[in-house]
Amino acid sequence: MGGLLAHRRGARGEVGSDTELVAQALLRRLRALPPDEIDQFEELWFQAQDELYRWPIRDSATLLLDSIDGDEFFAVQNWIVSHGRSTLQRVQGDPDSLVELAPDRHNARIDWFCGLPLDAYIAVTGAPSAIDGPSGPGAPVGTPAELNDETSTRQRLPRLTTYLDINP
Repeated sequence: MGGLLAHRRGARGEVGSDTELVAQALLRRLRALPPDEIDQFEELWFQAQDELYRWPIRDSATLLLDSIDGDEFFAVQNWIVSHGRSTLQRVQGDPDSLVELAPDRHNARIDWFCGLPLDAYIAVTGAPSAIDGPSGPGAPVGTPAELNDETSTRQRLPRLTTYLDINP
């Protein structure tokens, strides 16, 4: 399992912080794998997305990105996952740490990563994989925050609100 996740880490290490180039590098790496490893990678990616499907994370993303809908949140989840396991775990444990990705926020709504394993699988086998997609909950876990309550939002997300004060 660790070897499969190394493809994501290696892609970012190979091309740096440019998220579009990371997606291209990841696709190249996935195309070099056998079909069963592409499927395993895709399942791990979906598991990582499911870990991020929580209201506190969606609230943080909404604050950072100025509003997101359900489809955009899917892209945001992929964007966070693309930054690696340690970033995913930081954001999951402390949604305020999403501020660390602010320099790359212009890529958050662009889903560079949707379908990469499927594209790689088709390139390798000539046919689509049997994996259906994320199987997580139908709605984000938890309860949405009232982001219009400035005092509460500043208490829960101090780094994000400070960042937005300085970078309106």
